[in-house]
Amino acid sequence: MSYQVLARKYRPQTFDEVIGQGHITQTLKNGVEAKRIAHGFLFAGMRGVGKTTMARILAKALNCEKGPTATPCNTCEVCKEITQGYSMDVIEIDGASNTGVDDIRELRENVLYAPARARYKVYIIDEVHMLSKSAFNALLKTLEEPPAHVVFIFATTESHKVPVTIQSRCQCFHFRKIAFKEIADQLLALAKAEGVDLDEGTAQLIARASEGSMRDAQSLLDQVVSFCGDAVTLADAKVVLGQIDQEILDQCTDALIEQDGERVLAVVDHLSSLGQDLLEFCKALHSRLRDLLMIKILKEPQKVLSLADEEIANLKPQAAKIEEDRLLAFLEHLNRTEDEVRRSTHARFVLEVALIKMTRIEPLQEWKAILGKIKALETRLGPAGGGPGSARHGGAGRPSAPESVKGEAHETSPVSSSGAPAPIDWDSIVTRAHHGNPVVGAVLEHGFLEKEEEGMLVVGFKKKIHYEMALAKAAKVVEVLQRIVKRDLKIEFRVHEPKKSGPMSPKEKREAVRDMEQVKLHRESLDNRVVREALKVFDGKILEVREFDKGSKAQPQERA
Repeated sequence: MSYQVLARKYRPQTFDEVIGQGHITQTLKNGVEAKRIAHGFLFAGMRGVGKTTMARILAKALNCEKGPTATPCNTCEVCKEITQGYSMDVIEIDGASNTGVDDIRELRENVLYAPARARYKVYIIDEVHMLSKSAFNALLKTLEEPPAHVVFIFATTESHKVPVTIQSRCQCFHFRKIAFKEIADQLLALAKAEGVDLDEGTAQLIARASEGSMRDAQSLLDQVVSFCGDAVTLADAKVVLGQIDQEILDQCTDALIEQDGERVLAVVDHLSSLGQDLLEFCKALHSRLRDLLMIKILKEPQKVLSLADEEIANLKPQAAKIEEDRLLAFLEHLNRTEDEVRRSTHARFVLEVALIKMTRIEPLQEWKAILGKIKALETRLGPAGGGPGSARHGGAGRPSAPESVKGEAHETSPVSSSGAPAPIDWDSIVTRAHHGNPVVGAVLEHGFLEKEEEGMLVVGFKKKIHYEMALAKAAKVVEVLQRIVKRDLKIEFRVHEPKKSGPMSPKEKREAVRDMEQVKLHRESLDNRVVREALKVFDGKILEVREFDKGSKAQPQERA
């Protein structure tokens, strides 16, 4: 007799033999026992978790000569035919190769015929999501009201591709990934039944490589046994499965934590000399860093990690050496690196650069620590308001700063090294005026500092219109300027617009009218509370105002 792979040889034949899907087996058993049998089932889940196996067991439970029963005997002729796959009443259809509407039309015709031998005619359609839209539509009516002797069982790895109209006509069951420990225990049991010497560590390695799929785990065990014979060793299993050695991962992770770029490059060079797949190394490193993060933040990491308790205990010292924020940064960086390595023709260079960048990631400082440093600096500089004996400016007896003006940034008076007032920075004055009073700021931005004498500032304007704006707001302008420079100064406004003899030209008249209109609009805008608040928030200036014609469809054009 030809060799039969472990996945087929040890396929479960009853509900109780199915591993890791207790929530589904119990529901189906109860339904069969109570004779509450739906006419349509949808089994969804990843590969190798028991969908087709469960469908066959359900078919036997419905058709067993001793049933319907939750425990099919597997000895009657009907059970044997279903188990061996040649029952005329249990039809398995590959949805990937029978996608057309004609295939479904043929199925609709066949369901009308009574079962040849069994109690129910069961249609098992695997990968049902591969059916075309027209095929699904052709199936709808039959699925909703099939003959009493017909049961449909659909299996899919991509349930989101199955139309909602199909799902609503079925009982939907979602198969879970099988737990790491359950897979490892099953592998040990299979190895014992086959007379293979398999230790627990190797079984865990294979279980981890299967990623929750029992069929994948059994296939990998077959592959390892073919290489090693009846005595399987951990080292040989790593070679066959292409697994990255845990010691290499330890070395790379330690180098990243200690920010040792030279050791990181040595790890990549070693992997390349062994011919290891660098993409697989990226995935393995990603998994390791994720394990460290879970160990660091969870009280019981074994609940979410596919690791033995001993392995978790070995990783705890490594997790203790690295900050949580750096781990998160490493994981985000590796997410991008995996994609780049997958696409690049120079995978080694991409990986080397990425790992070097990761060694340069510095731990973030906690905001509480930063706040503490700021408070310490404030204490060293003295109280914010100053006062007698204050060392705010670095010398005893130096006069303290006056109180800040409400709505303006608090700054001390500019003082030169000789103790006299420092020269005034006009641009700075205009900026601060905009912050404190946008109306005054809009006036001053058209002016310039013409002269600064003892006790007096002369502010010049190049256009008469701007000079008149300053005169109109003279009291407020003087008040704001005195607060900014923090001195009691007299303010004088002067205009430097050249005088011309004779009447104005038409062009000059138009410009004068336009200037007057602009002044009017400018003042109206600054009187608007919303505009003033917007200027404060965005630190803006009004450069031009255009009147919007409400009857026009065009949008107003304003620049701030």
